[in-house]
Amino acid sequence: MTSENESKIKKIPLVGFFWDKSFLHYLWTGGLFTVLNIILVSFAVDVLKFSAVGSSSVIIGGLFFLRYVLYRWIDVM
Repeated sequence: MTSENESKIKKIPLVGFFWDKSFLHYLWTGGLFTVLNIILVSFAVDVLKFSAVGSSSVIIGGLFFLRYVLYRWIDVM
C-alpha cells in the first residue's frame, strides 16, 4: 500500500485509530487461534479420547503462549 493511500485511510476517524493500534493483526490472529482451539480440543476429546479438562487446559495454555510468540514475531506488541 502506498503512503498516499495509507494517509487517506488514517484520516478516517475510527479506521485510523484501529490502523495505528494494529487492530487488523489482532483480528486475524484472534480468529485463527479461536478456530485452532476448537479444532484441537475437539480432536483431543473426541478422537484421542483424552480428558476434557486436561486436554483443554494443555491446548488452550499452549496456544495462548503461541499467540504471544506470534504477536512478538510480527511486532504487534
